[in-house]
Amino acid sequence: MTKKNKILVTGGSGFIGSTLVDMLVIQGYSVVVIDDLSTGLESNHNESVTYFNRDLCNYIDHPEELVEMLNQFDINTVYHMAASADVFLSINNPETVYKINVLSSIALAKACKETGVEKLVFASTSAVFGEPKYLPVDEDHDTNPISPYGLSKLGFEQYLNYFSIDTDMSITIFRLPNVYGPRQRPDLEGGVIAIFYDLMKQNRPIRIFGDGQQTRDWVYVDDIANAFCKALKNNKKFNIFLLGSDTETSLNNLFACLGDVTGYKQDPQYLDIRAGDIKNMVMTYSKANQSLDWTPDTILSEGIAKLVKEN
Repeated sequence: MTKKNKILVTGGSGFIGSTLVDMLVIQGYSVVVIDDLSTGLESNHNESVTYFNRDLCNYIDHPEELVEMLNQFDINTVYHMAASADVFLSINNPETVYKINVLSSIALAKACKETGVEKLVFASTSAVFGEPKYLPVDEDHDTNPISPYGLSKLGFEQYLNYFSIDTDMSITIFRLPNVYGPRQRPDLEGGVIAIFYDLMKQNRPIRIFGDGQQTRDWVYVDDIANAFCKALKNNKKFNIFLLGSDTETSLNNLFACLGDVTGYKQDPQYLDIRAGDIKNMVMTYSKANQSLDWTPDTILSEGIAKLVKEN
């Protein structure tokens, strides 16, 4: 690009978003954030960044306000991190989650096109795959979500694919694994490591839905933010990348690893499996490695050690 990137990050007060914002600031970029602080925190804010406490859903009926903001700050790159990521909210209130994850996202994409934004990077999820037919999952795996949350993310992915036909914008989609690290809130549904760690520090009981043999890949938040930064150099029209670890870890093994570093001695309580939970999920990162020179550098034990040190 001929001019320095001026970047908008939606959801930039949240766990992953704020980590990305800090990384972008260190690299010298001018950053603006939109976040309604429904799950993000002011304590995550960077003094070098301009913040707007606004709900993206308000722009569904007032797109001109979003267009005005993008023009005001001469934004040419948008990272769309804001979302409702609660699987069980999506099951109980799918209309709410579709409004947040699909309709407001479409309003954002249209405003980007109208104002000449050059690059849009979207944070999607492994939940678009549903229960895998093979592991590790790669970009060629079928998508068959088993929750409205996964459906909503896939829906906007598909909209972006359609949208890319009639725009010069470069669109990058990252499907994220289970992300963990500092700033992850233990009081939200998605952060298993944060939840377990917080309960262990308080020596409180830990409940596991299912038998604990279900597997995931966990990737440290700095590695994820680094992939988003590398997307700045990806100018292809439309790309989907998986940011997995290629490493399966069961919940029981995760529990044991956290127990070792915290000295937690209780056994977990096993409960019935929940609707919407995927049994096993691990994704590859080979395409991201080939195209973006990205690898998940932090192995789980090192990431947990970093988390403990910073808390």
